[in-house]
Amino acid sequence: MSEGVWRKLREWVGRYLPAEVLGTVTALAAALTVHAASGSLISAAVAGTVGESLGYYGCMAVRDALVHDARHRHHGRMKRLWLTGASTVRGMLIEFGPAELVDSALVRPLFMYLLPGLLGNFTAGILLGKLAADVIFYSLAIGAYELRQQYLPLPGPERR
Repeated sequence: MSEGVWRKLREWVGRYLPAEVLGTVTALAAALTVHAASGSLISAAVAGTVGESLGYYGCMAVRDALVHDARHRHHGRMKRLWLTGASTVRGMLIEFGPAELVDSALVRPLFMYLLPGLLGNFTAGILLGKLAADVIFYSLAIGAYELRQQYLPLPGPERR
């Protein structure tokens, strides 16, 4: 692979891996908790999807807000807070909106529901369902990220 491909892979891993780790932990914790309490695979799949979204997007929002906040340091406190929040939300909607609609509305809950039963192991099925959904999610999200970087670039580590 060329140096440009390796640079892009490092950029994507640096951007998404911390949120992915937190999202995986929160997905598994939510799915296991709800499954233990209810015994329902459907409820566990939905809880895993919601748990992952909270962990993943919480991490991404904090990271992006810190980058956007640095961009708006010259403004007063309230204007800076508003600009940081607006920039963060706008960027995340552009990058993740389409991927999230497909992912959370259909793909992730379906995979997290089907795979535990197919594998006969709840934890392994949830994790494998999550990873299978990630493939579809990132095929959409990375494309949107690249477009976002072209038109609304994030300064900072992602652009090294």
